[in-house]
Amino acid sequence: MKRLQPLLLLAALVLFAAPAHSADRVFLCGFTGYDYVNEANPSGGGIPTPFLALNDEYCGVGFITSMSPLLAGVTNPADEHTFHLSEAMASSIYWDGAVLEVIFAPHARFRIYEDANHNADYGVDPVNATSPATFTDGTLILGADVTNLVLVYDYTVNQGNFDCMADIDEGSQLGAIPAEQRSGWVLSGTAGRPNATIPDGYVNQLDGEVQIPPATAAESRSWGSIKNLYR
Repeated sequence: MKRLQPLLLLAALVLFAAPAHSADRVFLCGFTGYDYVNEANPSGGGIPTPFLALNDEYCGVGFITSMSPLLAGVTNPADEHTFHLSEAMASSIYWDGAVLEVIFAPHARFRIYEDANHNADYGVDPVNATSPATFTDGTLILGADVTNLVLVYDYTVNQGNFDCMADIDEGSQLGAIPAEQRSGWVLSGTAGRPNATIPDGYVNQLDGEVQIPPATAAESRSWGSIKNLYR
């Protein structure tokens, strides 16, 4: 695997920086939670170093902490809003003893749920009786196909960064997102530890956001000017 560019790594390690072209994108939602790994070859004895290996599934669960007006107008603010990241399969690994760089296969899933029960519970050592089950038992309001997911993690500071693209393709509130804004999401954030609040069996605390492309404004033109384009 070709190592990622040093500038990308530095941006990942210092703090969460807005994704490229963020000035041209619209905030959709913010989220926080924890990540965990379904190991392809379980080693036992706690979380290995590095915490991801080839063919492992990288997952995350947690809560939606803020929403844009696109969703705020069609969801119930009194309900619990959760997310689930799943099916992110590690397809390429770079590990030099300090820095972990992972590229994931396409077609992971990122889903947002709405639930009046407020029963989401991390528990310990996921997958468990409550996680991810209590984060995914509400109404699926939006779901996306995730591609180009990359995670960079530096063990010298126990901090990392993830970034990907996603296309909305499901959910009860799919119609709330204009058709021209359903492709090209940027989903990104930070992953870090140590943190005494991280439940046993989870790896990092996640903090991120989803941005969507701006709506494309239609330009009003006369029929005559349009015909002139083809002369």
